[in-house]
Amino acid sequence: MKSTKYIFIAGLATLLLAGSCKKIEDLQQNPSAIYDPNAQLIFTGILLNMNESPWGTDQRNNQFMVINESYYGNQAYTWGTGSTAGYDQLRNVLQLEAQAAKLGDLGKPYLALAKFFRAYFFVEMTQMLGDIPMKDALKGRTEGVFQPAYDPQPDIYKQCLQWLEEANADISTQLTQTVGGDFFYAGDLSKWQRFINSYRLRVLISLSKRADDTPELNVKQQFSTIINNPSKYPLILDNKDNFQLVYNSTTTSNYYPLWPSNGVVVKQDLRNNLGDTYMSILTATSDPRIFVVANPTDSAKNSGDPAYATKFTSFRGGKTGELQTTLKAQAVAGKLSTINFDYWQASPAGIPNIMFGAAETEFSIAEAVNRGWISGDAADHYKKGITASMKFYGVSLGDIAAYFLLPGNDYAGNNASGLRQILLQKYAAFFENSGRQAYYNFRRTGTPVFDIGPANGNNNQIPVRWPYPTSEYTTNESNIKASLQKQYAGSDTRNDVMWLIK
Repeated sequence: MKSTKYIFIAGLATLLLAGSCKKIEDLQQNPSAIYDPNAQLIFTGILLNMNESPWGTDQRNNQFMVINESYYGNQAYTWGTGSTAGYDQLRNVLQLEAQAAKLGDLGKPYLALAKFFRAYFFVEMTQMLGDIPMKDALKGRTEGVFQPAYDPQPDIYKQCLQWLEEANADISTQLTQTVGGDFFYAGDLSKWQRFINSYRLRVLISLSKRADDTPELNVKQQFSTIINNPSKYPLILDNKDNFQLVYNSTTTSNYYPLWPSNGVVVKQDLRNNLGDTYMSILTATSDPRIFVVANPTDSAKNSGDPAYATKFTSFRGGKTGELQTTLKAQAVAGKLSTINFDYWQASPAGIPNIMFGAAETEFSIAEAVNRGWISGDAADHYKKGITASMKFYGVSLGDIAAYFLLPGNDYAGNNASGLRQILLQKYAAFFENSGRQAYYNFRRTGTPVFDIGPANGNNNQIPVRWPYPTSEYTTNESNIKASLQKQYAGSDTRNDVMWLIK
């Protein structure tokens, strides 16, 4: 009996010990953390971090706007280091792949989209910085690689283009399914397929300087293959398929960025003015979009001319390179245009933020025809690109037709003048959307000519890249220094020319 009692007590103690150990493990977990997130939740988070909001510093660097109060910033091109935040999103992509793999057939669409995201975030970082780690990146947890070597840009682009090809092929077999958590396309995979292929055209056209000297990328042939097989490679050719963030008037967290927190729209904000680089394109071609996006200057309004609001001479932008004191004096004197508040701030829902639109696709195709990469009618795609942009702003079909009848607005042909027209109109269509694409296209082509003046803080130059984050020097010093030596003879400044644009 006594021994039985001891056995019972020992057994009870063992059970209590096991139970207490389990409770300690439970207590060590963060009750607010998600340890096994579903694919839909991760997917939504990735989409949230893709958004490139309008009306910020990037758009001033695009020379769409100028700010004349130093308290709110400037456009001196003295920007600091770039960002490698894309790696944070790529870790989320790895998690998306892991969770999607558990879902069997239901997870296949997420796996296809994960390939697109891989390409997207690596391209975003490399076009900003230059060479970046790719092959050895993201191996810290699985293989203990915490100091990854840098991969050269040609290898990065080759891999990203391959992922985009695979993403299209994979998603084409999943079109009857939908994905949850998608606030861009409501889970419609056919629209995602159009976006993937159109984005691939963006990447290919960005490689125009390397199209002839890097045969392993096969830039021209890839572009031609996509254009000549529209059933296999559908594209965004209509605004209804635009990849754009639609704001709303009911959810405060999704209000339009220009909507004031107190809901009071002030229509006399003289701190911000339209940029001359943009405005001069519209005024030179008598573009009806100007009446939608901008206000006439106060000096035109006060001129006594009853028709001032319908005259293109009533609109004027500020030069990016002007001193802010000069811009401020011009604004106070009523000589600079402001945005059309009645259009841009009509409600908390504002205007959708296009991250990739039909106009861009059309202009990329027109450019490829102009450059001789593909056969086709560049004039037709040029016209369709302008039309898509004008339709987005609600310009009437009659005004669009009248625009093309004006002298000088028809396509000049597959020559340097025609290419310049395409690039100018592509720039105009990028106004306050598509992130840094207006700048990247200028960097690649020199069109339009960006303004440089006394306010420029970068030795009278427009920068061509961002320096690497300082964290790279503290966590991956030997590899970054080796990469800098190969790329820029050891330098790491805003003015070092990367392989992509040499």
